Amino acid sequence: MGMKRGDRAMLGILMVILVASGVVWGTRSMTAAPDAMTAEIIQDGKLLQRVSLKKGDPAREFAIEYKGGRNRLKAEDGKIAVIEADCPDKDCVKRGWLKRPGDSAICLPHRLVIRLTGESEVDGVTW
Repeated sequence: MGMKRGDRAMLGILMVILVASGVVWGTRSMTAAPDAMTAEIIQDGKLLQRVSLKKGDPAREFAIEYKGGRNRLKAEDGKIAVIEADCPDKDCVKRGWLKRPGDSAICLPHRLVIRLTGESEVDGVTW
């Protein structure tokens, strides 16, 4: 008994799904976060500090102050985040953990930028 017309269509759809899954998996594995990165903490256009981020690092906290305002940052296990801020909107806190080169968090009221750099930094992503 040979394949019917519907069987061939289902086989074609299955092959397209498998190829698409392979492409997505391959892209994600090639853009995985490196083992070591650097977080640049910039305020008012000036580099305040470079923080080395490595997998397995213990937790460290930093306080950054600006004209009566304050941000608390936490770095651990190869990632960094703004965990507390006294700015009105708290977008920098909502940004969450920065884990990959090119990730950034910005607090406009305190003129603070946290940016990750590493060897596989990506300038843009197309979907």
